[in-house]
Amino acid sequence: MIYMNFYSIDMKRIIYAAVIIMLAAVTGASAQGQRIGQGQADNERLTAYKIAFFTQRLDLTPAEAEKFWPLYNKFSDGKSSLQAERLSLMRHVFQNEASMSDAELSATADKLVQTYADEATLVSSFNMDLKQVLPPLKVIKLFQIETQYKQQLLRELNQRRQGQPAAQGGRGRFNQPQSPDL
Repeated sequence: MIYMNFYSIDMKRIIYAAVIIMLAAVTGASAQGQRIGQGQADNERLTAYKIAFFTQRLDLTPAEAEKFWPLYNKFSDGKSSLQAERLSLMRHVFQNEASMSDAELSATADKLVQTYADEATLVSSFNMDLKQVLPPLKVIKLFQIETQYKQQLLRELNQRRQGQPAAQGGRGRFNQPQSPDL
């Protein structure tokens, strides 16, 4: 039993070290100017930051992480797609509302409502899938951690806009996750 606990601690250290190495590699590549494009480098850095943030706060085991990330990425992609569709519909209405008939406006409203219904279905399905991979407490924590993650990103963005160094590091890069009690 002691060996299993020691093994679990070592695996956590390995995961954290891998995430830190990934962050260092992304940061080093951008510092050396070896980026394909600024947007892609930022996305890679943001992805590495998100992985570290979630993995640390959820305290994922290697087995859980292996099953969790494909599920989460699929969910996140689906949610982003629905949000992009909503944004597109809203832009279309605001750009063309003067020339749209009531029937077209009504159909667009129905499409908007459908995107919200589809998102609710997506969240429900994701929850069912998560319960097959994570214990119930970690499922609940995930939804809390998503909120914490967004708040942390907004905090850092606001600090950069105000010209203040970020909470850690202060170089305009996504920082290492802080303690779980944000």
